[in-house]
Amino acid sequence: MPLPIIVLKRGAQVRAIIDSHAHVVREYFPDDQDEVLTRAFESGVVQLVNPGVVLGNMDELFELSRKYDQLFIALGLHPHEAKDWNEAADADLRAAAMKPKVVGIGECGLDFYYNHSDHESQRRAFSAQIRIARDLKKPIIIHCRDAWDEVITMLETEGHGQVRGVFHCFTGGPQLLPRIAALDFYISFSGIVTFKNAKEIQEAAREAPADRILVETDCPYLAPQKVRGKRNEPAYVWHVAEKVSELRNQPLEALCERCVDNTRALFGLPVVN
Repeated sequence: MPLPIIVLKRGAQVRAIIDSHAHVVREYFPDDQDEVLTRAFESGVVQLVNPGVVLGNMDELFELSRKYDQLFIALGLHPHEAKDWNEAADADLRAAAMKPKVVGIGECGLDFYYNHSDHESQRRAFSAQIRIARDLKKPIIIHCRDAWDEVITMLETEGHGQVRGVFHCFTGGPQLLPRIAALDFYISFSGIVTFKNAKEIQEAAREAPADRILVETDCPYLAPQKVRGKRNEPAYVWHVAEKVSELRNQPLEALCERCVDNTRALFGLPVVN
C-alpha cells in the first residue's frame, strides 16, 4: 500500500513528531500492523506509545515493543472493562508494568457516558491503577468521559501528589486547565480537535500551557477531518499537530518540537535523531 498523502499547509521542514497514544493491535489492524507502523515511521513519527485497554493482550503489546525500537507500551484496564478487575488483575498488571519498555499505566479512568461497566467497578479499578502508578512511579494515562470532577478528585486524593500523567484524547474545555495544571498533568489532543464543531476543545488547545501539550491519533478511531471516514493510523498524527499549531498561531515545526519534548519528558522516552 502506498504511503498516505500527508498534505500540510505550512512549508516548514518538520522532522519529527510522536504519536503519544495509538492502538496498533491485531484487533484493529489484523493484517497490516507492519505496514501501518512502517508508514508512520517513514512519515516522520519517530516514536509511538501503544497503550493497553485489556489485560489479555499484554503479550502482543510486548511482542510489538520488542520488534520496533521506536514503539513503547503502557498497560492498564479501560473503564469499559473495569468489571473484570480483581486481585489477580492487580498482581498481573503490577508484575508486567515493571518490564522494559512499559512507560505508563493505562489507559484507565472513568466513562460515565457508555457505562459498559457499572460505576462502582470503574471506581475500584481506577483507584487500584492510580495506586499502581504511584507505587511504580510511572505516569498514568487517563480516559475520562462525563466524569471530570470525579476523575480529578480521585487523582487528587488517591495520587497524594505523587502521580503524574496525561488526559488522553482531551475532550474538555479551557475551564478544566487550572485543575489539570494543579495536578501537574499533561493534555493530549486527538483528531477531535480538527472537527468543525469542537469549539471548546479548540479553545483549550489555544490556551493550554505549551509545556503540557501532546498530540495523538487514538487510532483506529477519530480520524482527523482531512481523512474523515478512513481508518485512523499513526501517520495521521501530523494532521492533529497541524491543527493545534494553527489554533495557537505557532509554526508547525515549533509545535512539533515542543510536543516531542513534552512526550519524552512525561514518559521518559529516549532522545533519538
